[in-house]
Amino acid sequence: MKIIVSAGVGALGLIALGVSSGGVGSAERVGSAGGVEPATDEVLAAALVQDTPVVQRAQEPRPQQRRRWRYRNRYPGPIPTPEEWQPPDGPVRIGLQVGHWRAHEAPRELRRLRGNGGNWNGTAEWEVNLEIVRRTGAMLEELGYVVDILPAVVPPGYRAHLFLAIHADASNDRNARGYRVAAPSRDATGRASGFVDLLRRTYGSATGLRRLPDTTRRMRNYYAFNFRRYEHALHPMTIAAIIETGFLTNAADRELIIGQPDRVARGIVDAITEFPITPPPGRFE
Repeated sequence: MKIIVSAGVGALGLIALGVSSGGVGSAERVGSAGGVEPATDEVLAAALVQDTPVVQRAQEPRPQQRRRWRYRNRYPGPIPTPEEWQPPDGPVRIGLQVGHWRAHEAPRELRRLRGNGGNWNGTAEWEVNLEIVRRTGAMLEELGYVVDILPAVVPPGYRAHLFLAIHADASNDRNARGYRVAAPSRDATGRASGFVDLLRRTYGSATGLRRLPDTTRRMRNYYAFNFRRYEHALHPMTIAAIIETGFLTNAADRELIIGQPDRVARGIVDAITEFPITPPPGRFE
């Protein structure tokens, strides 16, 4: 697997991780010139450790230029239609985003991400998300997929066959529980809803959690989907979705997403392998 940190966001660049069922293995670092050198223990630790817990929204004054940023179209060119969609060249590539991970490094346009995310009894949401992503990525790599692990900040114009943002929900109501899955409100590919339908079914089957029928506006308009407003967003031709895997603040959901992350990962992997655009490499060869 590869951990991809957007240029200009962090000092780690691109780090390739070897992951096994026992955890993190060897690592390499790809320099700006394309050369590969072994990553030190310190670099690897820095890639996997967040020293700023995410508990609540950062209280910052609203920027004076907010209106200009909202209505400025940052995508340089015409947006292809669903009929013009083509998958990326190369092997099937899956981008898995760890919700809220490294959010403290967010650039100015995404500064509201800093200090965001759920928390339960000292466990930050990003830690739960990271473990689920690592296990999901390991399962996918065993099937032959190319997997990118992405932090909260997406590299500008990131392109893959499929992108999935993985989060956990939180609520002041400890009885709130269940999972949610959403596609972008504006899907240029015309294919995200098909994947979401699969994920709703496979995730519920694998985990036994109930699906919440409602999705939030913030899920449907997730910042990584908004290539018009943000530079650090997906390419419009990347099929994308977001999942809230369960409530970190609910004991039953927490027992699953923290105590049984392999079941969570399996529910995600099953949807990816069943999706006609991302079949396991070699299945139809």
